[in-house]
Amino acid sequence: MVLFQLIFCTFAASSTSAFCPIPFSRTRERLLSCPLKLVTEADVIALVEKAEELWGRVEKLRNEANELSMQAESLGRQAETSTADAMKSLQQLLSEEKIEEVKNAQNLSLDLGALLDRATSATREADEIEILAEEAIAASEAALEQYLIDFPEDGEIDTLL
Repeated sequence: MVLFQLIFCTFAASSTSAFCPIPFSRTRERLLSCPLKLVTEADVIALVEKAEELWGRVEKLRNEANELSMQAESLGRQAETSTADAMKSLQQLLSEEKIEEVKNAQNLSLDLGALLDRATSATREADEIEILAEEAIAASEAALEQYLIDFPEDGEIDTLL
């Protein structure tokens, strides 16, 4: 019973401002001290531009990874041919020229590995930025929805997206 009285007194004390027209009640003070932040058209546009910039970076990195993959494929064919020639040379008598062929084959293989590593790195970075771009798009869509709630008379902004 004491618990009920305590809860009732607390409720009655905190809700009296709803029944008593006191000019500056605690509730009003709290509401006035909280800054109201409306989502503006500039906020929405900034978020859309950020998403576009991130998608541009994703596209650039995907193109770079694709180019590196094509270079790696070409270099791989060269390395394969060079390695086959080097193997044939090793089966014959060794000479400086044949040792140079083996070195070239090894260098091509190393270059191929480096290219593949760069392509993998570019793809990984593109994947990470794509996640950020998806999040930026979601944020801009949420901001647009909030903007349309905050400023319903400005319905033209939905042409931006």
